[in-house]
Amino acid sequence: MQVEVSYRLRYRVGQHEREVHVSAEGVATPAAAARELGLVTVRGRERRRVRVCPRGELRIVFCEAELRCDVASASAIYLNGYNSWTDSWERSVHDRMRGLRGVPRRVIDAWALDGSGDYRFTVADHRPGRQHGFGYGYLRHGTDVLLVGSLDEDGGYTTIRENLRQNLLTLSKEPPQRVLATGEEFEVMAFAIVEGPLDDAVGRWLALAGITPRPAPPLVGYSSWYRHYDQIDQGRLEADLASVRDFLADRDLGPCWPVFQVDDGYATVGDWTDPHEGRFPDGMGHLAALCREAQLVPGLWMAPFVCSADSRVHRLHQDWLLRDEQGQPVSTGSHWNGAFALDTLHPEVREHVRRSLWTVTHEWGYRLLKLDFLYGACMLPHGGMNRGELMADALELLRASVDEDVLFDLCGVPISSAMGRAEYCRVGCDVGLDWDDVPWMRLLHRERVSTKRNLANTCGRAHLDGKAFRNDPDVFFLRRDVRLTDEQRYDLLSADATLGGVFLTSDDVARWDERQCRAYDLALAAFVAKES
Repeated sequence: MQVEVSYRLRYRVGQHEREVHVSAEGVATPAAAARELGLVTVRGRERRRVRVCPRGELRIVFCEAELRCDVASASAIYLNGYNSWTDSWERSVHDRMRGLRGVPRRVIDAWALDGSGDYRFTVADHRPGRQHGFGYGYLRHGTDVLLVGSLDEDGGYTTIRENLRQNLLTLSKEPPQRVLATGEEFEVMAFAIVEGPLDDAVGRWLALAGITPRPAPPLVGYSSWYRHYDQIDQGRLEADLASVRDFLADRDLGPCWPVFQVDDGYATVGDWTDPHEGRFPDGMGHLAALCREAQLVPGLWMAPFVCSADSRVHRLHQDWLLRDEQGQPVSTGSHWNGAFALDTLHPEVREHVRRSLWTVTHEWGYRLLKLDFLYGACMLPHGGMNRGELMADALELLRASVDEDVLFDLCGVPISSAMGRAEYCRVGCDVGLDWDDVPWMRLLHRERVSTKRNLANTCGRAHLDGKAFRNDPDVFFLRRDVRLTDEQRYDLLSADATLGGVFLTSDDVARWDERQCRAYDLALAAFVAKES
């Protein structure tokens, strides 16, 4: 497919802003400004780059690439959502953005509904044919796609916008939050344009970006969240562990590792090394040891870059909180009666994160960490770093805090930043105990809890599995106390077994009847066969 690319850059010298346009033919106007920037555009067969080497100190304010291509005739468009919960699947090119449109501002503020997505820093265009996403996207024409993907999200996030009426895809690159020095060579934007079958195109783009998945075994097992939510204690989890151990003992798991994952509820959010004594009298290390005795990988949930309003961290370390331009703490959502982002550039916060991860892995013995609400690290640019740089730095901090053999399952994370950095990554919103929640919740943000939307995301992001990381689709249900039809249960079960690398349930497996066990065994066999 023919694609014509033009560019627009805006920069500031002192108090003066100037703009440069580069046509599809490579002609830069005005030429004097292009020389001042030291502007160079590089056009390869698949790679496109914009570099500068300024004659004097200046600040890049804006960089945009316009790709004129055949949007209107595409059978579908895919634009990757901001984080791992954001809806991401193929849509009609005529569709419109969903989200918080029409929700009163007072409701948004009261519940911090705009915390988990891109709503605070992206202006959505709700007209048909004006959708947007982050990092990469593609147009489908029959069995082939035209994929456009950023080659450097660590240097700043890339927003991709559709303009159906003008047959355009527009890439806007997050600018650096610092002044460029005289003679400093700086790559402002780099992206790839790849055509072919979807899996081939995704693989080629990731190869061009230098992204390779970390070695990771497929996982089979149990998560405590959707059985107990945060009401967990030692007795309940020991009983669950015994059930899971006995259930998996005689089943052929092939190359899969059996895992028992403890979710939220063992400690106040933020106070990770101080578990609730009344709930876990023998400590969290005791439970990890029982997992190992049962030949299950012990897993633990954490949200290392946030704290709840009732945490000791929040009470004693107000200086650790990330603050906006007005000096107010930055809320990440209404979870746990109030959640706030930590400033991941603060030296004491970094030490807190290191100590927490070291304790749960080295002293307690957990091998798999499900790390959640990670977007808290990049809520707003600060400290001379933009969002992409902040998220990359925060994820590198996590990896440096543990031994190399500790497995990460990232969640609530900007997808582009997770690629190549985690063994596993959630690829959709949380499932619910019903199909699509109550009607009024369907008016809310693109990251809301929904089994229906989770299933769509599992299918929509299946092309990433094994290429960027192993996809974690969340859990499936076979139990009958959830408000799902048999067809919905089996659709979820089948998708989890065939489209991801993590196959977990939150059911009490000891209570499954013969029919439920048979359904599980068939799905498990498909999962094992896929991974063998």
